[in-house]
Amino acid sequence: MWRKVFLWMWFLLYYISYCLCMVKSDDELQAGESRLDTPLFSAPLLQSNHLSYSNLSSSTEGRHLLLISLLERIQSPYWVPRCHGYLTLFLPPLLAPPDQPPIVSTAQVLLNITDTDGSLLDRNKVINILNEIENFLIWPETRFSRFNKYHMAVVQRLAMLCNNQPSFDNMFSMMVVFKEFLSEEMFMDTVYQVIQKREDVGYIIPTVMSVQPEDFFPGALLDQVVEASNNSSHSRKRRQANTWARGRMIEVTWHQGEYRTMPHWEPEGKLWYFNEDPLVNANHFHWHQVLSSETQFGSRIHSSHLDRRGEMFFFMHRQLLARINNERLSVGLNLTKPFGPDRWDKPVYPGYDPKLGRGSVKRFAPRPAGASLYPGWLEKLKADLSSVREGIKKGVLEIGTTSVKLEYKNGVDRGISALGDVVESYVKSKYGDLHNMGHTVIANLHKGVGEGVLNSPNVAVRDPLFGQWHKFIDDEFQKYKRGLGHYQDHDLDFPGVNVMSVMLQSVTPENRNSLTTYMNHKASIQLNSLDLTKAGGSSVLIKYSRLNTVPFTYTIKVSSSLPSTRGMIRIFLIPGDMYLSPEVDITQLAIEMDRFHVSLSKGVNTITRKSTESSFVAKHRDSLYDLQNKLMWGALTQDQFNWAGCGWPKEMSLPRGSVSGKPYRVFLVLSPLLQADAAHRADWRGLHHQSWSWCGVRKDKGGMPDSRPMGFPLDRPPPWGNWKGLMYRTDGSPRSNMAYTTVTITHLPDP
Repeated sequence: MWRKVFLWMWFLLYYISYCLCMVKSDDELQAGESRLDTPLFSAPLLQSNHLSYSNLSSSTEGRHLLLISLLERIQSPYWVPRCHGYLTLFLPPLLAPPDQPPIVSTAQVLLNITDTDGSLLDRNKVINILNEIENFLIWPETRFSRFNKYHMAVVQRLAMLCNNQPSFDNMFSMMVVFKEFLSEEMFMDTVYQVIQKREDVGYIIPTVMSVQPEDFFPGALLDQVVEASNNSSHSRKRRQANTWARGRMIEVTWHQGEYRTMPHWEPEGKLWYFNEDPLVNANHFHWHQVLSSETQFGSRIHSSHLDRRGEMFFFMHRQLLARINNERLSVGLNLTKPFGPDRWDKPVYPGYDPKLGRGSVKRFAPRPAGASLYPGWLEKLKADLSSVREGIKKGVLEIGTTSVKLEYKNGVDRGISALGDVVESYVKSKYGDLHNMGHTVIANLHKGVGEGVLNSPNVAVRDPLFGQWHKFIDDEFQKYKRGLGHYQDHDLDFPGVNVMSVMLQSVTPENRNSLTTYMNHKASIQLNSLDLTKAGGSSVLIKYSRLNTVPFTYTIKVSSSLPSTRGMIRIFLIPGDMYLSPEVDITQLAIEMDRFHVSLSKGVNTITRKSTESSFVAKHRDSLYDLQNKLMWGALTQDQFNWAGCGWPKEMSLPRGSVSGKPYRVFLVLSPLLQADAAHRADWRGLHHQSWSWCGVRKDKGGMPDSRPMGFPLDRPPPWGNWKGLMYRTDGSPRSNMAYTTVTITHLPDP
C-alpha cells in the first residue's frame, strides 16, 4: 500500500509540473528551450498571420515545414488546407490537374519545374518521368511494404530523382505532382527519405501515430471517434466522449471486448500491453525509417547512410527480442521459440486478427490458426537460409565485386555489419532475401486478399510470430558470433580502473535497488487529424492502459590510478538466476539499458546518470501538429531539429517485473576506448540529446562513436554460457572494471 501511495504522490507532482509547463507563455517556453540549447530560428515563419511560399522555400526551417506538411491529411488532395489552415498548396497551370480548384488569394502557389536546358516541364512530361521509374505497377490501392525489395527500390529511385533536382522548388513541385499517383504509404516513405537525404532541411520527423493513426488504433475505436465527432448525442456509445481542452477524450480498454485481438484462452494474448502498444510499434517503424536509406546515394547534396547499418539491424532486433523475452517471463510465459525450418512445413499457430481498419475495410488481413506455407515459399526460405549459412561457414561474404572477411580484429567486429546487410537485404547479394522474405511469407499465410501485419514495420510487433521469426534470425547471427570464440583478457580488461559500486535509486522514496513499473490506465496519445475530428474540435485524446517505468538514477563509484582516462560505461539488465535451455542464450535475454562516455580523474569518481538520459531512449516525440507549431514559431533547438526523434520509449525502459517483486542483475562494464575509436573526437554534447545507441549515427555526422561491437561484451555467448564468467580473468582473478548489483522490479497493475 505504501508503494502505491508514494507512486501516486510522485505521479501527482509530475502531472502538476507537466500541466504548468503546458500553460506557460510563449516567452517562457522559449526561455526554457534556451536553457537546453540555442533556439534554431531568429524569427517565426508565420508573419502577419500568413505563410509566404518564397520565405518558406528559402529557409531551412521553412523547407522542412513544407515537406512534413505533405504528410498531413495524406488521403486528401494536395490543395486541402494544412498546417492549421495556414498552408494551402496550388500547382501552377502548367502542372495542375484538371480538377484543381480555382486558386485562392491566401494560397501558396508553387513554381514551375525547369529542365536542365532551361525549358519548362508540363504535367505530362513529369508523369512520363514517374512512369519511367515506377512503370505504374504500384497503383494507389496497392499495399506498400517496406519488406518488399521492389517497392523499396521504387521509393529510393523516387527520392533520388527528387533530390537530384537543381532546386528545392523544382523538387517540391515534382513531389506534389507525384502525390496523386502513389499509394499513401509509398508517398509517405518518399517524403521521409527525401528529408533524410537533404542537407538543406532538418532531420526530425513527426511520430507516425500522428500521420497514420489507423495503423495503431483499433478500427472500431477510430469509427467511434468519427461518430462522436459528428454526433452531439453520445448516449448510444459504449464509452462516452468527453470534452477535453480543445477537443474530445475517448477512453479505450485495449484488450477487451471489440478491441481484443486474440481469444481470452490464448496464452500469447497476455502480452497485449507490449505487442500492441502504439509507442512500441511506432518505435519499430521509426527505426526502420531512419535506417532505410540505400548504401550509396548519388546526389550532389549528401549521403544519409548510417554507420554500421547492418550491425544496427542485428543489434536492435536482438534487443527487441530480449525485451520480448523479459516480458514473457514477467507474465509467466516460456521464452520465445524460433519460427525456424523445423516449423515451416507444419500448421502455424496461433492465429492473429489485428482488428485494424475503419468500417468494413480491414487494413491488415487476419491470419487463421493452423495456416500453412505454400511449398514454393518453403523452398525459397530454405534456399536463402542455405546461402547465408554457407557464407558464415566460409567466413567470407561476396557482395558484388567485394569480399568481406567475417572476423574480429583489434577490438572491432569486421564482419557483423556486412552479415546484417545481406540478411536484411540492405544490399543486393547472392544470399537472397531471408529476413524480408520471412516477413512477406508470414504476412500472406491467410492466402487471401490483403496482407497481414508482418508486411509493415508500423505494426509488425503486434503479431506473436514477430518475436518467433526474429528469434530464428538472431539464432543465425549467433552462429557467426559463436564462431568468433570467447573474448580474451585483453578485450575485457581496463588496467588501473576499479568499479567500486553500482546503486540504483527510484525517484519515489523506495529502498535502494528497488524499482517500480505500473500500469498507467490514463496514458494518452493526442490525435489532431481533421479526418477524425471534423466537427468535434481540433483534437482527440485517446486514453489507454500502458506499461510505465518510474524513473530512477544510477550512482556509480569508480576509482582510477591513472592520471586521467576515458572510457565507455555499458549497463545491462539481466533476469535473476534462472535455468536456460540449450535453445536460449543469455545474450537473448540481456537488455542493454545504457551506454555512455565517461572521463575519469585519478582517485575516486562518482558518476550519476538518470534513466531518462539513456542513449537508447527517445529524448522527445513530436506529433505532426506539434512539430508544425514549433517550426512556425521557431521553438525548436538545433539539436532537436537535426535529430529524427528515434529511440525506445522511455516510458517502457524497464520490463514489467512482478507484483511480488522480480529479481534482476544490473551488470556494469567499463571498457577503455580503442585507440582509433571515434569516441575520442565525437561531439558528446550533441550526442547527449540523441538516442545514438538505438538509432545509430550518420556517417556524415561522424559515425558511431563506439567502435566496439554493439552489445559488447554480451554480443557473443559468454564463457560457460554464464555472463558472470566475463567477470573473471583466465587465471581466475576478478576483473576490476566490471561489477553487478541485484535489483527488484515490482509491478503495480492498479496503482
